[in-house]
Amino acid sequence: MLMLGSCNISKTIPKDDKLYTGAKVVSPGIKINKSIIEELESTIRPKPNSKFLGFFPKLMVNSSLDPNKKKGFVGRMLTKFAEPPVLLSQVSIQDNRKRLTNILFARGYLQSEINPEVKSNDFKAWIVYNIKPGTRYTLRNIIYPSDSSAISKAIDSVATSSKLKKGNYFDFDDLKNERARIDKFLKEQGYFFYIPEYILFRADSLHAGTTDVYLTLIPDMPDNAKKTWQIGDVSIYGNYTQERDSLISKMTGKKEKEFTIIDKQERYRSDLYTRTVLLKEGQLYQKSLQTTTIERLMNLQNFRFVRTVFFPDTMSNILATRIYLTPSKKRTLRFEVSGESKSNNFLGSSVGLKYRNLNLFKGAEIFEAKINYGYDFQVGGNQQSARASNFSGDLSLFVPKLLPAFRIKTRKDSFVPRTAFSLGFEYVKRPELYTLRSFKLSTGYYWKVGKTTDHNLRIININSVEPSNISDSFNNILNSDPQLKASFEKQLIIGSKYQFTYNNTYRERKFNYIADLQFGVSGNIASLLSSAQVDTPGAKMIGGVPIAQFFRSQADLRGYLQINKRTSWANRFIIGAAFAYGNSTVPPYSEQFFIGGSSSLRAFRIRTLGPGSFYSPESVYQANESGEFKVEMNSEIRYDLWKFVKLAAFADAGNIWFFKDAPGKPGSGLSGDVLKEMAVGAGFGLRIDVSVLAVRFDFAIPIRKPWYPEKDRWVFNEIDFGNKAWRNNNIILNIGIGYPF
Repeated sequence: MLMLGSCNISKTIPKDDKLYTGAKVVSPGIKINKSIIEELESTIRPKPNSKFLGFFPKLMVNSSLDPNKKKGFVGRMLTKFAEPPVLLSQVSIQDNRKRLTNILFARGYLQSEINPEVKSNDFKAWIVYNIKPGTRYTLRNIIYPSDSSAISKAIDSVATSSKLKKGNYFDFDDLKNERARIDKFLKEQGYFFYIPEYILFRADSLHAGTTDVYLTLIPDMPDNAKKTWQIGDVSIYGNYTQERDSLISKMTGKKEKEFTIIDKQERYRSDLYTRTVLLKEGQLYQKSLQTTTIERLMNLQNFRFVRTVFFPDTMSNILATRIYLTPSKKRTLRFEVSGESKSNNFLGSSVGLKYRNLNLFKGAEIFEAKINYGYDFQVGGNQQSARASNFSGDLSLFVPKLLPAFRIKTRKDSFVPRTAFSLGFEYVKRPELYTLRSFKLSTGYYWKVGKTTDHNLRIININSVEPSNISDSFNNILNSDPQLKASFEKQLIIGSKYQFTYNNTYRERKFNYIADLQFGVSGNIASLLSSAQVDTPGAKMIGGVPIAQFFRSQADLRGYLQINKRTSWANRFIIGAAFAYGNSTVPPYSEQFFIGGSSSLRAFRIRTLGPGSFYSPESVYQANESGEFKVEMNSEIRYDLWKFVKLAAFADAGNIWFFKDAPGKPGSGLSGDVLKEMAVGAGFGLRIDVSVLAVRFDFAIPIRKPWYPEKDRWVFNEIDFGNKAWRNNNIILNIGIGYPF
């Protein structure tokens, strides 16, 4: 097949030309930093035809197409996929030599030599660029402007905080970063009209291997750029549209304490602007306050566009400030349809309706109402309940301030703290098993510190759970599993929750991470409202419903390492614990931990693994397993095959446990060495990622089963892809939307 493909390709190459297969940069006898070599090779043009596993798939498709044949749908798709051959005659060696020389100069190799060499065999050719880089220059002295102007003095005042240091390599990127650092500093000191290009660098490289760098201001820099500016009158156009610009611009506004508001409809209360707009009359101009003001207004989710415009008065160095706000549509109604495939052989679909009202009380409040109906049915497998339905509704109100008013330090961040209120219900029916009704009520606060840190505090978190219509078969399950029965009883959860999230993945760094910590407690204060005189489990009630008492915590840590442009390594570690006390013998079922499924241990179906080394055929049949303690580890290598097609190889490990052996479940208790009872699975995945949507297909098999005898838990010897029964019982296909972590 390889020979046939090569033969077809060679026919498309002109006799007096060669197929260009790429270039390589080498520096015989001299070591150059790998990142510099990669940068050099990335700038060589043109790029050769793409390869995969030694083949030229797009080129092979191109060679098989008949240009004279009428193309149908498949033909058009193949034509779009195909690539014409990149020929040696299309390569400008001289242009590439210039590019490489410029890059080497930018990295401190000021006197490099480049000798290209064309090599070939059969119908292919490639180019080797032999580099003699010479000495890599380092910085000897960095000299800042020394004249008596105010702007030069300002620049010199921050010279000591520069990252340009004696002994560092001469590098264009470092010079650009220094220019950007100075620009950022001056923009915070009122130099509104200053731009980075007003600084020039002059290098004196007459010294052997070292250079002096002089920072100078361009001689024809405008006078406005040398001055500091103050904020003048701040006018806010609260209902601006581009179509009505000329009309709106002529309107007179209402003067408030800090702003002039131009909005005849008075869409928004003035106190909203006081909390969000950081630009105030009389302030020295600061770029950060302008940027943060725009971000704060956009993060209210009430405006389509936010624009700030400054009108300078050169006589007084005052910037008249105009803020133009274009509101989003106030009311929206959205119909949603979704479908999913689950690892427990269930297919599901749901329909929903979502109503949204922006600026409910003229303070940028957001009100949402949602109803949703879902239906799941089983295809294959042997679960006891082959169908399930779900009906839910939610009401939410988000207010962009803290109620009652108190202060939280947010360092004038781009996100305005919010108070959230929510009310919801859910009705779950599994006809062969049970019906479950739940009612939820919560209120709390959400705020951010910087771009990385989120806080979510639910002061009041109420959840009432009421199971009913329990079938005889499910009642038998509950009677045989006291732990499940205790967690499935009618109960009332009244408590608080706090979630802390640190996420720096927005940064373009080689390694980024996410830390998500959650803490919850229920029943402490609520138990004081009970009139029970005894302290036995279930005695404390409100309205005849037992109060659940438990503490729950979980840590979810994720790390992402970018190995190269196409390959990344993602890892996740989860540990969680739930402790029941007082009025409860076990935490509620909804607060316990489970494992398995498309975003967990992908080689095991959801809720069928554990707890501990316990196993019974009914576990797979019932899919009800849960625990009080959880450990999970996931590792995944991700590779960008093509623009929208990604590959992955992964391994998952973990399990759940009770703190003590549950009645009827030997081995379910937490032992001294959790590693001995870890389940392990591995597999590969295919992802179709078009940025706004990623569809994931993950195939996984178990390679360690914790319910086997301790010495036999690794099951590599059982793997038999040719055996249909083994495939049915062990190969799990997980279909999901988005990445697992």
